[in-house]
Amino acid sequence: MKNIWEVWTSALSLEECDDIIAKAEAYPVKTATVGFEQSNRVDEKLRESSVRWLPPHREPALVQRIMGFVRSSNRTNFGFDIVEPFDIQFTEYHGSRNGKYDWHHDVRLTSSAPYDRKLSVVIQLSHRDDYEGGEFEFSTVAHPGTVFEPRGSMLIFPSFLQHRVLPVTKGTRHSLVTWIEGPQWR
Repeated sequence: MKNIWEVWTSALSLEECDDIIAKAEAYPVKTATVGFEQSNRVDEKLRESSVRWLPPHREPALVQRIMGFVRSSNRTNFGFDIVEPFDIQFTEYHGSRNGKYDWHHDVRLTSSAPYDRKLSVVIQLSHRDDYEGGEFEFSTVAHPGTVFEPRGSMLIFPSFLQHRVLPVTKGTRHSLVTWIEGPQWR
């Protein structure tokens, strides 16, 4: 790997961010969970946020837009065997509830599925002035810091990296998250 993560500052326009937020409102709100399959559960000590799931087959233009950046980053930095996203998650972290997501990684460690999450993608949909707190951090490598704060910025990183979103203390932070899958790690 050349870089452990990559940020595309202002990858999406402000209009695209507004359009994603508007599209997300058409999908039902769910309480965010942690874990996979049988271990999937609500754990507000670890994660406090709400999510909406956008089916990729209903959002082909969005998937195509994201995958343009992913393919470029993968070719330049990661070289993983990837295919496409299976899920797209719109996330809201509310300051009134100290919305957060503590240390976690995005991979399933014990799965019999024929695919694995390879790359995680996070898109900043909110203006930085719309909320306080909510910084994105990695546990063992340098943080993207302010380079990932502009609205429309896209962060791409290996799904096995441990990361978190610090509590939002005021306002609301909106983000879009997806995981690019591929054949099982070898």
